Amino acid sequence: MSLKRFSQSIDGTIPIQALLYDDEELLGSQDNVGIYDGQQKSPRHQSGTAYITSHRLFYVDGPKPDSCSFSIDLSHVSRTDYYAGLFTSSPKVTLYLAGDVSSESNDEHAPSIWECQVCGNHNSPGFSPSAARICGLCGVPRDAADDSTEGSSAPHLSSSLPASGFAGPVQRSSKDPVPCPACTFLNHPSLRTCELCETDLPRRPSRRELQSAPVSRPHSPDNDEEGDPANMLIKVSFRKGGDKAIYGALKTSLNGKVWESKAATVDRGGGNRSVGISGILRTVENSVQERETSMHDALQDLEALMVKAKDMVNLAAELNYKLTAASSTNDEPEEATFIRSSLTQLGLHIDNAPVTQDMTKDERRWHEELARELAKVLQAGLMRDKGIVALDEVWGGWNRARGVALIPPATFLQVIPLLPQYTTPQVSTRKFVSGLTVLHTPPYSASAFSARLAGFLVMHGSRTTLEIALEMELDMEGSNEAGMSVSLCKEMVEDCEREGGVCRDDVGQCAIVGGGGVGVEVRWWPNLFVGYVWDGQSEEDD
Repeated sequence: MSLKRFSQSIDGTIPIQALLYDDEELLGSQDNVGIYDGQQKSPRHQSGTAYITSHRLFYVDGPKPDSCSFSIDLSHVSRTDYYAGLFTSSPKVTLYLAGDVSSESNDEHAPSIWECQVCGNHNSPGFSPSAARICGLCGVPRDAADDSTEGSSAPHLSSSLPASGFAGPVQRSSKDPVPCPACTFLNHPSLRTCELCETDLPRRPSRRELQSAPVSRPHSPDNDEEGDPANMLIKVSFRKGGDKAIYGALKTSLNGKVWESKAATVDRGGGNRSVGISGILRTVENSVQERETSMHDALQDLEALMVKAKDMVNLAAELNYKLTAASSTNDEPEEATFIRSSLTQLGLHIDNAPVTQDMTKDERRWHEELARELAKVLQAGLMRDKGIVALDEVWGGWNRARGVALIPPATFLQVIPLLPQYTTPQVSTRKFVSGLTVLHTPPYSASAFSARLAGFLVMHGSRTTLEIALEMELDMEGSNEAGMSVSLCKEMVEDCEREGGVCRDDVGQCAIVGGGGVGVEVRWWPNLFVGYVWDGQSEEDD
């Protein structure tokens, strides 16, 4: 019954990642496996999935994952055997188990958060049992701290013992500080090395050692077969392959013995691990060093990315220059058109490398070069198919085309007024009442658009904002510009209304009785009352 002795039941309905310790790593998995308990098949574990981690072997049963799943600590595995299978016999991995499981299986401290009695640090319960016994800040083992705090509840020695001075050393209270034999510093009773000089402290008997030894013999096994080392094993049978990968992961975990490396720090002296004040200082120092290393690596990655970005921009500029030179003498082939359109979609359709401030000494000259570069980006890509575009879209597209040395918003706003000098047709700015700022070509100026809109409404009658956005650009002869967005069209039409070019018909939006909207859109009409002087109005007010 080795399976009953060494396994621990788990809830297989929970994902395996949620069952791992914080310091545990999943190495491999394989489905369609069965379990042998000793030399016999375990009837309840014949169709499931096996998982190998750095600390444990998991079995999640297929038919009954909530009641028939278990885990086994790999620290109990003394050796392994591998059987490759023959004819109808499946491959098997044998795990020989040994060791005492009573102390670890009944560990009361593992599932709870515990507070270190030395430094007051609250330690997480998510680590493996060996790592959870050590304070993550000062390095003091939990067992030592518990012994020092529970000393008052320890049973006293029998009063019938002789009181002779030769009976042994005088036992101090477990709460008394321990003086260092080298520097005489009074250390916390749970410490095993001095906080100042790290000298080993004299070891006092623990509460467990002071207890009397049991007079009765140990509990016998239920049967002779259970205590036989030859039967202390389990076998994992692989019905559909995957045995070599799982066995390799198992050997990797057993050779690494992560649980022993964690437990070694709990030993007396702690090895190279400092405890107490020196341990806290070293932990803080290591944390700062790790952060500095991470920041240094991140900055190196960023610098490498910038170098690659510059190389990419230079390659795109060179390719664009070659395509332009090749298409100047004859018609551009289809392949060149495809490459050029791809560069435009990536925002790399620029003739030269991006202009940076270190290229020019004069700030005014730098702004002019930036305006010339932005003009090329607008006419080659952003405004090639439309005559009006929002300012934020221009800024994002320009920086995407540059790739490196991005332009801040303040510099971008200083470059915008210089655009009319380097664009044909001229690109100007326009700001609406809502605060939206756009760049536009001459057909989208306030007067030009108002005249176009009035003519469109005279020819086609009243239209809604949506119909104007979709139909007005198509109505222009020879126009290849894309239609405006509805929100932008609404801004421009309302601006024309304020200038008196159009008027709205919103009677459909109001109910005759009761109030409230009925969902009818506003319709726009041309303003026929233009140039009239009304009674009581002077011509100067018109």
